[in-house]
Amino acid sequence: MKTQISFMTSLFKSGIRMQAADGDRLLGEDLALWFVGRSKDGEFAFSKPVQGQTGWSESASSEGVEFTLGFEIVHASVGSDYAEWNINIGKTGKMFGAKATEVRSRLCDHVHNVLRESRHVREIQWAD
Repeated sequence: MKTQISFMTSLFKSGIRMQAADGDRLLGEDLALWFVGRSKDGEFAFSKPVQGQTGWSESASSEGVEFTLGFEIVHASVGSDYAEWNINIGKTGKMFGAKATEVRSRLCDHVHNVLRESRHVREIQWAD
C-alpha cells in the first residue's frame, strides 16, 4: 500500500543549511497551501494546514472517508536550492474497509497527478 510520495523541487522554502532538525517542522506550510490550491474543485475537501511534530498536515475527505496528508522536508536537504520533500498519506480512524481503500486509491492518484502536472517537480517516487 502506498503511504509516502517523495519528490524534488525548488518551489518551496527549504530553510537554512545546518538548521536543527527541530526546525524542520516549521517548513512545508507553503507546500501544503500550494497543494490545496492545486486541488480546488476536485473530489476531495481539504482542511486548513496545521503545524505538527514533523511538518504540516491537513485532512482530505471524500464520501465520508477522511485521510491525513503530512507534508515534510527531508532533513538532509534542508537549506538546499533543490530540496527533497515527502507527502505522507494516513487514514484517520481505525476502520479501513473496501470503500476507504477505493477512496484512498483515488487520493493517491490525485496527489501523484498534482505533483506530475507541475513542471518544477521532479523525481516523484512512491514508497510503502
